[in-house]
Amino acid sequence: MNFTNISTGVNAIQGTVDLRSIDTSHNFKVKLQNEWEFYPNVLLASENDQSVEQNKVYTRQPESWDRYFKNNEKVRNGSYRLKILKEHTSPQMYGITIPEGLAPYELYIDGQFIGGLGNLQTNLAQTAPIGRPKTYYFTLNTNESEIIIQGVQTNPYVPGGFQREIILGDLHSMEQSTSFSIDAQMAVLLVYLFYLLLTILLWGIGVRNKSLFYLALFIISTCFTILTSSNRILFSFLPINWIWANKLYYLSYIHGALFFVLLILELMKEYTKPKILTIVPLLYIFYIFFIVVAPIEYIFKTKMILIILFIFSPIIAIIFPWIITLKGQKGVIFILFSGIAAVTNSLFFNSRQNTILPYSHYPFDMLICVTALSAFWFTSYFQTTLQTKKLSVKLQKEINTKDEFLANTSHELRNPLHGMMSIAQTMLAKQGDKEDQNDLNLMVKIGNHMTHMLDELLDLVKLKEKTLQLQLKPLNAYILASGVSTMFRFMLKEKPVEVVVRIPINSPLVLADETRLIQIFMNLIHNAIKFTEQGTISIDAEVVGKQLYISVTDTGIGIDKNMQERVFEPYEQVDSTMTSIGGGLGLGLSICHELVSLHGGTMSVSSIIGRGSTFTFSLPIAKSQNVEDSELNVEKDTAFIKYSFLNDLSREHNIAATTETNSFVTSHARILIVDDDAVNLQVLVNAFSTDSFEIETALSGAEALDMLQNNSYDLVISDIMMPHMSGYDLAKHIREKFSISELPILFLTARQQSEDIQLAFLSGANDYVKKPMEYMELKSRVKALIQVKQSSEERLRIEAAWLQAQIQPHFFFNTLNSIISLHGVDEEKMEELLLAFSDYLQTSFDFQNVDLVVPIGYELKLVRAYLAIEQIRFGDRVQIVWDTPNEMEFLVPPLSIQTLVENAIQHGILPRREGGTVTISIKEEEGHFTIGISDNGVGFEPKTSHKKTSVGLINTEQRLKQLFGVELNVDSVIGQGTTISFSIPKI
Repeated sequence: MNFTNISTGVNAIQGTVDLRSIDTSHNFKVKLQNEWEFYPNVLLASENDQSVEQNKVYTRQPESWDRYFKNNEKVRNGSYRLKILKEHTSPQMYGITIPEGLAPYELYIDGQFIGGLGNLQTNLAQTAPIGRPKTYYFTLNTNESEIIIQGVQTNPYVPGGFQREIILGDLHSMEQSTSFSIDAQMAVLLVYLFYLLLTILLWGIGVRNKSLFYLALFIISTCFTILTSSNRILFSFLPINWIWANKLYYLSYIHGALFFVLLILELMKEYTKPKILTIVPLLYIFYIFFIVVAPIEYIFKTKMILIILFIFSPIIAIIFPWIITLKGQKGVIFILFSGIAAVTNSLFFNSRQNTILPYSHYPFDMLICVTALSAFWFTSYFQTTLQTKKLSVKLQKEINTKDEFLANTSHELRNPLHGMMSIAQTMLAKQGDKEDQNDLNLMVKIGNHMTHMLDELLDLVKLKEKTLQLQLKPLNAYILASGVSTMFRFMLKEKPVEVVVRIPINSPLVLADETRLIQIFMNLIHNAIKFTEQGTISIDAEVVGKQLYISVTDTGIGIDKNMQERVFEPYEQVDSTMTSIGGGLGLGLSICHELVSLHGGTMSVSSIIGRGSTFTFSLPIAKSQNVEDSELNVEKDTAFIKYSFLNDLSREHNIAATTETNSFVTSHARILIVDDDAVNLQVLVNAFSTDSFEIETALSGAEALDMLQNNSYDLVISDIMMPHMSGYDLAKHIREKFSISELPILFLTARQQSEDIQLAFLSGANDYVKKPMEYMELKSRVKALIQVKQSSEERLRIEAAWLQAQIQPHFFFNTLNSIISLHGVDEEKMEELLLAFSDYLQTSFDFQNVDLVVPIGYELKLVRAYLAIEQIRFGDRVQIVWDTPNEMEFLVPPLSIQTLVENAIQHGILPRREGGTVTISIKEEEGHFTIGISDNGVGFEPKTSHKKTSVGLINTEQRLKQLFGVELNVDSVIGQGTTISFSIPKI
């Protein structure tokens, strides 16, 4: 769109334009085109020398002035001059618009300085401003006037001079044209800011999603494109040089395209997930980085990339919404409209590069694009609101159904559970094998734990249905609290936490149900211990009126304010993620709150993040202060069952039986089991006790990673829900070092949703077993994964031997030709070559090459045979230096050193006409041997390492990684040579 709307122009002839026949008093606005006088390398207004006339040429405006200069002139300057013939009866104000082009420049009218852009005297090539359209106003009162524009071309990467029209008009017309162009841009900018304000308000009221965030960034980027294009309003207030001004211009457009693609991708993810839209943003990010760091000349040379990216992404954004729209999806039509609008805007951006008018801006396409996106988002939002209302009603019904289901399930599970426990207890009563007795004892304690969890579910249902009956009697809160705190000593053995009971021993008795009050204390103290790493847990009491207020205070992690409002609701947990501490159903605090209310008291929480929490509940003071039995027998109270069964399981972390951990070659598979629950670890260790596995255990992901650093395993079995580091995170860390075949991972977890299973495999797991599991199935999967690991190792060994056995034909024939050529010439050398070739063939086909490791002497025998052949064949071109100790004994993977030596000769020194030297060194250091192969050959770029292209080197590195956990160290310099080394730990 051309806001200047100029349809006429006047042609200058030999530097003169005749306006005498034109009424210039009003509605006058013309393009000054064709033959202007041009003086290359002359600043006409600054030089009075008459000899400059000989440099005068006539340029046909608008056009580039490059053809009037020599190619070797980097900094170009020049002057334009035009005479205007117009009879004036009185002074008249005019305006002239100088388009973007020269910067800096100066404008003179009849020898008087009118204005300019930048400063010709002070602006250097790197500090000059960017060219932009600018209008100047002046008065003419003579019949012949002269216009001089002199300037410097500081940007050598674009055509010089003015390639857009210079506009002349009367004062009113030019002011109207200029203000209309600027006001239109500002009006469009205000519309975008209005949309931006709406997105900010929606974000502020709690609508938090990525699409809203991307929409805001897209609007901001579009605003910057408005400010940096056409009138370039931003650069009128931001005094930066032309280099960063151009970079900012390109960055605004490419950022807009990037956030548009991300927005479309986010909006469409529930309908489709095209892979191409996930790749395109990476291209934009790379190009953005390129614009920021690259020199300005490379940005101009790759300008076509910007145009292609700017047009390509909206086209993609049309295709997929169109496909979805054809499938009948409602609302996607708005995304389609936004894509079409973005395409037309991109086409205008491309066509604008060739426009000749000083002002050109086309805002409507992007306005339609943003409006369509906003319409889609608001439509989706209102549809979601309606669906939420319907779902809330349905959810309430589902909650009631869930409570009924939990109650029924709890009842149904109690019978088989108790049956199993009864059988186990009957067997325990018999004097059997001690190991069997321990397993049965463990089974009973696990059953008690499960019984307590079922009891909690039943209690919750009873509390909701108000069917729970209390057996009220006077109780001493101090005695109960002291007994409960004593039972938690097993949980504090490895924690610097102290439980202190500060309730006065003579505090008044409370009227409560003994079992339920114990349950309240147990839940509160257990909760405090679970979230307190160090410090003190104190139990206090205070009489207020007819109530005894008891508080449990810890110095743990604290609870944020939002969580404090719903912490007493069922199934709510302070940290319900897979890395949550302690786990559980989230029923303990809810049951405590309901039990306290049932007693006629209140319960509250106060907490500060990082400083701890205080749970306070009140109980009525008993009218009778006489208690029949104040002694607490914790062993007989069922409220202690959940915790007492763990009392004798507080042991060392590694409770599994392990064998020789220093041996890297073993006939038995080594399994690492990771779980934060010591009971689960013991159960799994017992499950594999009948197999010839070497089992090691870890109680956290961090501990497992430490063990993987120092030991080699055939399989990792891990739980998913662990504190601090989940099983998913552990798998990702393992996959950074080991591939799927190098170290299989098996997940055991109760998370059984399809999303959880998919995430498990995406994190790097090989297999997945749901809890509760069949141990036959578990063992079968474990054995299958171990076979995968062992098959991978065997494949690598056979592959290495096969590669060695597949002797390259040219090497075979060249060696035979060398033997034939030596016949009758040098019989001694021929015999030496025959013996070396025989040793080489014999060692290459030896079945010992498929072993895991071979003695170093065996490996060096093959290397020496190969080197003997190459030295006889190539003579002085192959020089060998041995730097090895006389006596050494250690094991290496077969064909590992020979592969590196062959690589050094074939790809290092032989490509050089004069050959070179290969150095083979073995150094004995503390804890390991270091083997290095160096050559002074051609070398290579580290970015194009032969490790990634050579099958032999890849195979060698994989075997080293599997056996010793080490990689090849490659150091290469082009023209200087290459060094490849690796270390072998001492056994």
